[in-house]
Amino acid sequence: MEYKVIELSQIRVNPYQPRRQFDSLELEELAQSIRSVGILHPPLVRQLPLSEDYELISGERRFRAAELANLKEIPVFIRPINPSVSAQAALIENIQRVDLNPLEIAKACKRLIAEFGLTQEKLAEQIGKKRSTLANYLRLLALPPLIQESIAKEEISMGHAKAILALDTEERQLYLHALIVHQQMNVRQAEEWAGQQVNKKKKLTPRIKDVFVKDIANKIEEKLGTKVAIQAQGKKGKICIDYYSFDDLDRILGILGILGISE
Repeated sequence: MEYKVIELSQIRVNPYQPRRQFDSLELEELAQSIRSVGILHPPLVRQLPLSEDYELISGERRFRAAELANLKEIPVFIRPINPSVSAQAALIENIQRVDLNPLEIAKACKRLIAEFGLTQEKLAEQIGKKRSTLANYLRLLALPPLIQESIAKEEISMGHAKAILALDTEERQLYLHALIVHQQMNVRQAEEWAGQQVNKKKKLTPRIKDVFVKDIANKIEEKLGTKVAIQAQGKKGKICIDYYSFDDLDRILGILGILGISE
């Protein structure tokens, strides 16, 4: 493995990087550290064929922070490996990191299995996790999109997600998710609720709608800065928005992009 200082403009981001979002505050803090003491752990790269450019295998956060620090060049370790091994290494190295959220890990695992023909047993061995743990990550991808988004935003934990997965219908899964978010259930409470529902057949649709309608009303209230009520009647209903003076009405209409009464 070769150590070398290269220009940042020669470095390309690895398309197999499973992490899609980087915390701007953390990057700025890392950039400040790099300005002060430099890069203590150089990123790992491979040289692209027939090119003077390089592709990141690991160390994208350090690369991005170096850009923020306005560095022109950085030290790197160069490893001569083929594209397939580089892609697997990038995914596996990132899966082993503690700062990926469960959904990012699940998507990276699915990609490794689909694109490189790895079995769950082989992949579990490579990433240093139990096969049952890997299976739980992959099961997250079967959850409704709303719940997957909640996991990605870290609104609910992996423990919460496992409790939701114990339920056999999307309807029940969405309802438990709503309870977790709005009642701030801990994992044990979510598991107990899920356990109580396993053998129940009662439909939950009306209660689910009540929770979601209330959530929508709360979001509108936050946006408009006033009390909002949604009155649902089957598939129809109406939205009632309170205002307390003509000036207040003008303010609300302005937020909605409508000319006020004084215009």
